[in-house]
Amino acid sequence: MFGMELIRILEGFFREVEEKDISLEQVKWELDNFIYPFIGSKIAEGSLSKEEAIELITYCERKLKELGN
Repeated sequence: MFGMELIRILEGFFREVEEKDISLEQVKWELDNFIYPFIGSKIAEGSLSKEEAIELITYCERKLKELGN
Protein backbone atom coordinates (compact mmCIF):
# COMPACT_ATOMS: atom_id res chain seq x y z
CA MET A 1 0.00 0.00 0.00
CA PHE A 2 2.84 2.39 0.82
CA GLY A 3 4.21 1.78 -2.69
CA MET A 4 1.05 3.23 -4.26
CA GLU A 5 1.42 6.32 -2.13
CA LEU A 6 5.02 6.71 -3.32
CA ILE A 7 3.97 6.29 -6.96
CA ARG A 8 1.58 9.24 -6.56
CA ILE A 9 4.37 11.32 -5.03
CA LEU A 10 6.72 10.38 -7.87
CA GLU A 11 4.06 11.22 -10.44
CA GLY A 12 3.83 14.67 -8.86
CA PHE A 13 7.62 14.99 -8.90
CA PHE A 14 7.86 14.18 -12.60
CA ARG A 15 4.89 16.42 -13.41
CA GLU A 16 6.68 19.27 -11.66
CA VAL A 17 9.90 18.46 -13.53
CA GLU A 18 8.06 18.83 -16.83
CA GLU A 19 6.18 21.98 -15.80
CA LYS A 20 9.25 23.77 -14.49
CA ASP A 21 11.57 22.48 -17.24
CA ILE A 22 14.10 21.10 -14.76
CA SER A 23 17.30 19.81 -16.36
CA LEU A 24 17.87 16.10 -16.88
CA GLU A 25 21.06 16.34 -14.80
CA GLN A 26 19.11 17.79 -11.87
CA VAL A 27 16.51 15.02 -12.11
CA LYS A 28 19.27 12.37 -12.11
CA TRP A 29 20.85 14.06 -9.09
CA GLU A 30 17.53 14.06 -7.22
CA LEU A 31 16.97 10.39 -8.03
CA ASP A 32 20.48 9.31 -7.02
CA ASN A 33 20.75 11.37 -3.86
CA PHE A 34 17.24 11.41 -2.45
CA ILE A 35 14.67 9.19 -4.11
CA TYR A 36 16.61 5.94 -4.56
CA PRO A 37 18.15 6.08 -1.04
CA PHE A 38 14.68 6.80 0.38
CA ILE A 39 13.30 3.73 -1.39
CA GLY A 40 16.20 1.69 -0.02
CA SER A 41 15.55 2.89 3.52
CA LYS A 42 11.88 1.95 3.24
CA ILE A 43 12.86 -1.57 2.14
CA ALA A 44 15.25 -1.82 5.10
CA GLU A 45 12.61 -0.78 7.61
CA GLY A 46 10.06 -3.14 6.10
CA SER A 47 7.45 -0.61 4.99
CA LEU A 48 8.14 -1.34 1.30
CA SER A 49 8.49 -4.74 -0.35
CA LYS A 50 11.22 -5.51 -2.87
CA GLU A 51 8.54 -5.92 -5.52
CA GLU A 52 7.13 -2.48 -4.79
CA ALA A 53 10.64 -1.01 -4.86
CA ILE A 54 11.33 -2.58 -8.24
CA GLU A 55 8.07 -1.10 -9.55
CA LEU A 56 9.01 2.36 -8.23
CA ILE A 57 12.53 2.27 -9.63
CA THR A 58 11.27 0.97 -12.97
CA TYR A 59 8.79 3.83 -13.08
CA CYS A 60 11.54 6.37 -12.35
CA GLU A 61 13.84 4.92 -14.99
CA ARG A 62 11.05 4.95 -17.59
CA LYS A 63 10.23 8.59 -16.81
CA LEU A 64 13.92 9.48 -16.91
CA LYS A 65 14.23 7.87 -20.31
CA GLU A 66 11.17 9.81 -21.54
CA LEU A 67 12.72 13.06 -20.31
CA GLY A 68 15.93 12.24 -22.16
CA ASN A 69 14.17 11.96 -25.51
